[in-house]
Amino acid sequence: LNCKIQKKKDRYKRLVGECFLKDESLSVFMVRNGYAFDWPHYSKGKFANDQEYAKINKLGFWKMKFEYPWIWRKKNK
Repeated sequence: LNCKIQKKKDRYKRLVGECFLKDESLSVFMVRNGYAFDWPHYSKGKFANDQEYAKINKLGFWKMKFEYPWIWRKKNK
């Protein structure tokens, strides 16, 4: 496992990075299989194609009806 951590922390002062297993991005794996979302606010759309693949193929979360977590949180503050 190898993680590439960004120098700049997020607004909550957390470390942000991407981890790889045998040169495969765990983020790509999770989004492409529907277990995580591309959150463009932070990713700038880096995983948009992987999310579209999961959506088209109804993988993971895309098998069911749901609300994006960031929308749910706004509604349920």
